[in-house]
Amino acid sequence: MKKFLILIILMLMSRAEAGSWSPELKIGILNGVEQVTLKVSAPCIMIDANSGETLTKIPADKKFIIRSSKINFKAIEIMPEEILLKDLVTTIEDKEYFGGVRLNKVGEKFTVINVVPIEEYLRGVVPEEMSPSYPLEALKAQAIAARSFALKNRGRHYTEDYDLCATTHCQVYAGVKSLATTDKAIAETRGEILTYKNTLINTNFHADSGGATENVIDVWGTGTPYLRTVKEKFKVEETWTAKFTAADFSSRFGESFGEVQSIKLSKLKVGKSSSDRTSSGRVKTAQIVGSKRTLNIKGLDLRRKFSLPSTLFDMELKNGEIIFTGFGSGHGVGMSQRGAKIYANDGWSCEKILTHYYHGTKVNKLY
Repeated sequence: MKKFLILIILMLMSRAEAGSWSPELKIGILNGVEQVTLKVSAPCIMIDANSGETLTKIPADKKFIIRSSKINFKAIEIMPEEILLKDLVTTIEDKEYFGGVRLNKVGEKFTVINVVPIEEYLRGVVPEEMSPSYPLEALKAQAIAARSFALKNRGRHYTEDYDLCATTHCQVYAGVKSLATTDKAIAETRGEILTYKNTLINTNFHADSGGATENVIDVWGTGTPYLRTVKEKFKVEETWTAKFTAADFSSRFGESFGEVQSIKLSKLKVGKSSSDRTSSGRVKTAQIVGSKRTLNIKGLDLRRKFSLPSTLFDMELKNGEIIFTGFGSGHGVGMSQRGAKIYANDGWSCEKILTHYYHGTKVNKLY
């Protein structure tokens, strides 16, 4: 079902504060802990998350420990008593996070969740996902992409009762960060999201396209009109190399494979497809001939098996070694962060960068 902007606004506007509101997210921080040590920067209240009943008051700047064995509620929340949620800092196991905390009791242990407005959440995401030294327009593009991804994927961990995790499975989130460059990028794009036909989109991004981004259907099997192959407008010369002995390489496929005899894979031409390569030139399948059996293996499986930076590579058997030579880093879908940096240095705006990588999209202001 399409999520039109007005419906998104109505769905997300909880605990709104005039002039300072942004959607709240629940970020999973810890799982399966028997106790948690906390500290809050301002007076708070502890409430039963289901009924809203106030259980106790929490003073500021004093560490306290909550043990699951002492809690008889399914979930509790610790929220500010007088200040806005965005202005609260909660220390969870000696690490600071903007916003409050929710503790879900799962069996006899806690799932620890940071309840945080999205603009403060982004302050802990953008500098982790992109170097703060990148030019401002690249950082602004990253901020819009990260905001869009978070809202589009809100509820991704619904079975665990939170929205997103703090790892690369969702977006890397490091809690409180206060960096001038990334804070400026977030502030200057406040509330801005990327849409396709007025619908919030999945803004996947990666480190380096290597010269051409990937069609999403070739990575995750589902076609999306705005996540298609884009050939970069700059020349890519940086390559990576990975080498394995023939014996080591063969051992990764088990005894039934035998010893590698030959490899059949067409020559890489970035941005051009072939029968065994995708539209960006990434490896779709490669034929590997062993002394006992022949394998047709996916490029994605080769990347995982040999921990390769990308699937945009050539491979050859030479002098008793398997040599991979490739370009780029990451899955290749959506925005290339290195590309964003290059384009920003060339004078491109964040909007031009985003619409280059996400076909037919527009930047819209949600709040």
